[in-house]
Amino acid sequence: MTEPLAYLNGVLIPFSEAKLSVTDLGIVYGAAVTEMIRTFAHRPFMLEAHLDRLYAALDYVCIESPLSKSELKQISERLVENNAALLPADQDLGLTIFLTAGQNLPYLGLAEQETCRTPTICVHTFPLAFELWDQKYTTGQHLVKSEVQQLNAAVFDPRVKSRSRIHLYRADKLVRQQETQASALLFDASGFVAETTIGNFYLVKENVIVSPRPEHVLGGISQQMVIRLAKQLRLRYEETDISSNAILEADEALTSSTGYCLMPVTRFGETPISGGVPGPVFNQLLSAWSAAVGVDIKSQAIQIGDARRNAL
Repeated sequence: MTEPLAYLNGVLIPFSEAKLSVTDLGIVYGAAVTEMIRTFAHRPFMLEAHLDRLYAALDYVCIESPLSKSELKQISERLVENNAALLPADQDLGLTIFLTAGQNLPYLGLAEQETCRTPTICVHTFPLAFELWDQKYTTGQHLVKSEVQQLNAAVFDPRVKSRSRIHLYRADKLVRQQETQASALLFDASGFVAETTIGNFYLVKENVIVSPRPEHVLGGISQQMVIRLAKQLRLRYEETDISSNAILEADEALTSSTGYCLMPVTRFGETPISGGVPGPVFNQLLSAWSAAVGVDIKSQAIQIGDARRNAL
């Protein structure tokens, strides 16, 4: 088989056949939780930590998984093994898991009541799109303060990773109406930094790494790796409120996310950060991350990204 497989509601099928019904509550309400894992050298990275966060989210949103954590892990590992075999050895996969609340009863009626009580569960993979971020390891990224606020915990806990992300979509769209290459940085109701639309945010000041308070952000699995590497490199790590002025006064700013792992921020609004170039702490952390996973993260992304652009 030359087409990757996907798992949908108990069945392994070709990826092109993995489709949701328009009556699925993941589409009707955005009632779904999700995780995205990446591989290094075709091995899933921190899969168990991602599954722990997924099942905590399921509990919060009151969706009961038809699969146990161990069953979902086995399915994920099987898909990665099968689908990675279709890739060149130097490329890697993203693995997406999502569960929705099932079908929408008002659309289907009482005759389908039992069906509507059964959550939808899907697992699929995709080749990582290195060409979307590879150049930013060198140039850094541009963040702009968003007018869209972080989720209010009284409405929905921002620590839960759901598919209800229209506010994040809007945040980036509004920012890019002014700066086409920028990304949004969200702040909370008190005016302190929360996170970007896809990852966690950090400042570096005099070799101290500072991140927003955990109760206001989605705790990243990549963030767990940053904390581990900071300890390994004997860098202090703190969680506290971060203001806009603190960003402007920082030595460096960074973000982390599953796909790209770690990325420097070289501009906030109109102000260069770290002289407009990636800083030494970013380079230390990325090198340590690469050593830990046995893959040169930056070189892999640049090599594959360049090849894909040249093929266009």
